[in-house]
Amino acid sequence: MNLVLPHPRTWPIWDVVFPPLCAVCGEALEQPAILFCARCWTNAPVADLRDLHKLYHIDRTACGYRFAAMDVVKASVHALKYEGVKPLAAIMAQKLVSRLPIRFVQADLTWVEVPLHWRRHLTRGFNQSRLLACELARATGHDMPVSLLRRSRHTPTQTARNFRDRSANVKGAFELRRGVPIPKAVLLIDDVITTGATVNECARTLKDAGVEWVGALSFALAHQS
Repeated sequence: MNLVLPHPRTWPIWDVVFPPLCAVCGEALEQPAILFCARCWTNAPVADLRDLHKLYHIDRTACGYRFAAMDVVKASVHALKYEGVKPLAAIMAQKLVSRLPIRFVQADLTWVEVPLHWRRHLTRGFNQSRLLACELARATGHDMPVSLLRRSRHTPTQTARNFRDRSANVKGAFELRRGVPIPKAVLLIDDVITTGATVNECARTLKDAGVEWVGALSFALAHQS
């Protein structure tokens, strides 16, 4: 089991021993920046929804940035998810705020994070999608996300799979948690949408349970070559 430990860059002594430099361009960082400088964030490529496969169970989708080259977008996602740099979630949420459709912050919409299987959660120590959703709620004043779904089946990695294969991989992998009221409208929040198969399957599960409207929001959208 490969546990994700806090990245040493988040240790207080780090900046005493090493000068704080941007992990992408190498320029000096100004407080309160974490890992990446303001210029790299300014140059972050925005998402293009034309890259996204048609998602039949999703009523509306919004994504902040394009996940492709090893720039600040991909580097921040990897640092949060695989290196445990949790403070990045607040910065990523702040960057995403300006790209939120009005519908996504309305009070009648229940925010729901895309769940991890318990085995992956145990290994990683946290769900990066819930962390992002909570920081986004703090930034906007929206109600905190509700853990409405659980991942009932541990699926193989989705890497290098196309939409059809990913859809088959996650089919039936989600179910509703017991005892949680079913809302009329839900916004699914994830860190990255690749083909959209995972959020589409989450939405199918929600609509089968009686949810009338499902949107999907992610910090990044993978470019489909």
